Amino acid sequence: MTPQTTPDLPATALAPAAGRRRHRKVRAEVAVGLGILILMFVLSWCVGLIRPFSATEVADIPFQAPNGTHWLGTDDVGRDYFVRVCTAGRVSLTIALVSALLSMVIGSSVGLIAGLVGGWVDSIMMSLIDLLLSFPSMLLALGVVAVLSPSRPTLILVMALVTVPHFARVVRARCLELREREFIQSARVSGVPVPVIAVKHLLPNVLPLMTIQLANTAAIVILLESSLSYLGLGVQPPTPSWGRMVFEAQSYMTGSPWLVIGSAAALVLSSVGWGLIGEGFAVSRKSIV
Repeated sequence: MTPQTTPDLPATALAPAAGRRRHRKVRAEVAVGLGILILMFVLSWCVGLIRPFSATEVADIPFQAPNGTHWLGTDDVGRDYFVRVCTAGRVSLTIALVSALLSMVIGSSVGLIAGLVGGWVDSIMMSLIDLLLSFPSMLLALGVVAVLSPSRPTLILVMALVTVPHFARVVRARCLELREREFIQSARVSGVPVPVIAVKHLLPNVLPLMTIQLANTAAIVILLESSLSYLGLGVQPPTPSWGRMVFEAQSYMTGSPWLVIGSAAALVLSSVGWGLIGEGFAVSRKSIV
């Protein structure tokens, strides 16, 4: 019996199928990331509607294991740990989102101006950006927060400051590429003002990169803010924060491991959620390009 063979399919026939699989994967990553973050935002802001406790009140005896009344048990004081984890998420997620948005506005503006204008303006701006990048993000954040009060506005400004270079460099690199294109050259020859060229022609082309960087920056900010809180330079008690909760719970890790697991899991999940969104957008942009 003669074996039958299947002729090789041309690459042009395989490409659409591979593209569809890639798009499904991208949509799945973004959907999972959005689902995680939406759930965490809802729990953080609506925990008072589903649980009868506050983050600071003593709800029961200390070190209760997770049960039907206290879903993540109680801490060393007797406070409901699930409520504290959710309330801490309200602080961390807000700081991450506001800091990332502020960093995007400042850093993208710097990148647009430096990439479009060039010359001495570009040299000065990028020298300042390189100066910021010469300091490790954690060290710079520690120094600024140690000088100023470790309040929520201070943390937002510090997180935005240490992440501005990421946006500035990414946007500038894209603008350096775009400013040599014909549509930019035509706009310059026609006498279109530089701000109009930046907003009307460059901004729509760099917006996908800004979106990717926004998600990645939010993930970085969550980890930085939690690290500062772990060291005692983040949001101060009695307001709970994930980093501070991990620090306080590590002393009871042997007898009450759920205290560390709860806050650490929330921290990891939030960072993973932002990371999945950024990765999905990045893959989507590569497939389009």
